[in-house]
Amino acid sequence: VPTLRHAAVMAGLLSAGAMVTPAHAEESVPHSEALDRISISIGDYIVNPNANMTINSQYGAASSGDVSSHQVQVPRVRVDLLLGKSQGFAFDYYGFNRQYSDSVGQTDSTNPDNITFTANASANVGLDLGNASYKWWFGSGSDVIGVGVGAAYYRVRFGVDTTTSTNNTSPSSNASYSSDAVAPLVQLGWRHAFSPNVRMYVDVSGIEKLGGSVSGSIYNAALGGEWYFAKNFGIGAEYSSTRIKIESDGSSGGKLDLKMDGPTVFLKARF
Repeated sequence: VPTLRHAAVMAGLLSAGAMVTPAHAEESVPHSEALDRISISIGDYIVNPNANMTINSQYGAASSGDVSSHQVQVPRVRVDLLLGKSQGFAFDYYGFNRQYSDSVGQTDSTNPDNITFTANASANVGLDLGNASYKWWFGSGSDVIGVGVGAAYYRVRFGVDTTTSTNNTSPSSNASYSSDAVAPLVQLGWRHAFSPNVRMYVDVSGIEKLGGSVSGSIYNAALGGEWYFAKNFGIGAEYSSTRIKIESDGSSGGKLDLKMDGPTVFLKARF
């Protein structure tokens, strides 16, 4: 699919960048056993997304209320490159589409008659999120603390199809919204190695976009571990909590509040 192809292209560019770094980035430079020179993780983020959407429609602001879906597996790709002893690149991508079919509790019209109406609605949400950052690692031996700064690209799509009940009529309407944006990214992390093959980590990150036609924030916290059963290959698991709020300006805009909590299971390779 195109999004996974984009992830593969980004990973390739990062790898190429690592190959042309100065001589101090050679393998002979010692680094913490909590870090790998090159690490690639591919897995599924297993979540039950909870969404709340408001979209401006021809009848006013159509709202989905809080709607939840059944469990969904979100593909995820992560690449980490270490340059020298304590600096490197990190890349992370995931994306999904989800359909919801729930009742809307109540929707308030913004037309001149100030009509209040109820509705049944089907809603859909799509999200692609990719980020790249440059990281500094502090510490040595089995423990390191990392600070990263970079940029995130996100593309969001959401819509609501409603059948309203207003003045003894039942008109149908639909509204949708899509947009993308680039926003600054800040990351903090901690890595601990129980041995060269068994590790745990904590990561937190924040994305904030202020101003413009699209604004919003994305925050994530994760606790995970990894085990390498062979020199270059292993498995990993983490539990993540993600909060996403997107708001757009204009008559055709809307708001999205998305919550995702759940585990991610990875297949890992290192070199």
